[in-house]
Amino acid sequence: MTPYFYSAFNMALEAETESSLFSADQFGGYAVTALFTIINLLAAFIVIKTFVFKPIMKAMHKREELINSRIDEAEKSKVEAKNNAEESRKAIDDARVEAAGIVEASKENAEKQASIIIETAKNDASEIIKRAEEDSKRMKKAALEDMKDELSDLAVIIAGKIIGDALSTDKLKAIADEQAEAVIKDEVNKLG
Repeated sequence: MTPYFYSAFNMALEAETESSLFSADQFGGYAVTALFTIINLLAAFIVIKTFVFKPIMKAMHKREELINSRIDEAEKSKVEAKNNAEESRKAIDDARVEAAGIVEASKENAEKQASIIIETAKNDASEIIKRAEEDSKRMKKAALEDMKDELSDLAVIIAGKIIGDALSTDKLKAIADEQAEAVIKDEVNKLG
């Protein structure tokens, strides 16, 4: 046999002795690898679930509860703010109505006071006019009385000079007083 043939035969023998890709030995190795991979995956899953997933889920639940509580608080604050705004609007409207009422009442009160003051002033003015007229009448009467005395004296003097001693001075004075009294009564009647 030639060396070439020998080397080919050796190669064939070596190929027979080497296991193929789908041989039973290889499948056994694949099964063991698959088994260890499954065990590793289960172990990794349990470790991740216990030490990573559960704390993360707890933190996420706490965060979710915190967010929900803040959302609830925000809703409550929103409702409270809305109620406060409505109460403020109502209070402002009530204040406006009350202010308008106060202004109206003040206006009516001022008008009443003005009418009372005007009425009082009219009454006072009419009283003053009435007293002034009475004072004027009294003064005129007093002036007429003074004038009557002066006229009587003057008439007596004139009559005494004209008539002479025919009538007595007392008689002339009495006649002058009567005439002056008649003139004064006529004047007083005209005034009053």
